[in-house]
Amino acid sequence: MAFSVRDFKFELLKVFAASPRNLYKFNVLGRGDAEGDLERTLRLKFNLEERYRAAKAFDELRDDGLIRPTLSDMVHPEDWCEITDVGREALRRGTLDELDAALAKINPHLLEVRRGAWSALASNQPDSLRQAAHSARELIDQVLKEGAPDEGVKSRPWYREDSSSKSGVTRRMRVKYLMEQFKGGASDSDVAIVESACDVVLAINTKLMAQAHGRSAPPYQDVKDELETAEMALRRILI
Repeated sequence: MAFSVRDFKFELLKVFAASPRNLYKFNVLGRGDAEGDLERTLRLKFNLEERYRAAKAFDELRDDGLIRPTLSDMVHPEDWCEITDVGREALRRGTLDELDAALAKINPHLLEVRRGAWSALASNQPDSLRQAAHSARELIDQVLKEGAPDEGVKSRPWYREDSSSKSGVTRRMRVKYLMEQFKGGASDSDVAIVESACDVVLAINTKLMAQAHGRSAPPYQDVKDELETAEMALRRILI
């Protein structure tokens, strides 16, 4: 298994939650040939790229308040850290951020789709890159279909059947429905954002489908850009 930054975040939280004391960053991550707590826990010897991703995960957990520096050490005050209540709750729920929480409300399975996409990208192999593109497409499709079911959309006062869609419900309608459910209505400016988000989601979905069915592996940076853009669109819709 290739560990993405997201994967390492969960594993780091487990290490912190299991420790009765504060932990030093480089004791956890290791450095040089010295093995760290995280490597011992995972029974894995990190290469340079894996240690870099683990270090990035550590820093992001600290920046987001899931772990915090104790500021008690005179030499390395910001590198001795402890898990916070927010971090323990994130570990308990299996959600790292607001998008995770929103996806979990629709269907907890969507968290695995999101996590799988980033893990596949981290593998950086031809088949895994194609899987990452496919997973990103599936994440968008499943959010729209499960978060905005036909009967829910058709119950809205603004719904008008669209003959171009077999179900009578378009993707644009699903996005609008989700915005109302998660944001509680919209001002004129919110409506403009909804319409823009519809265009972004549709464009990303079309591009991901094309790459997922291509014979050659999509370039790593293209897939990474698409995953990030897909998540940006979903955040705009759900948060």
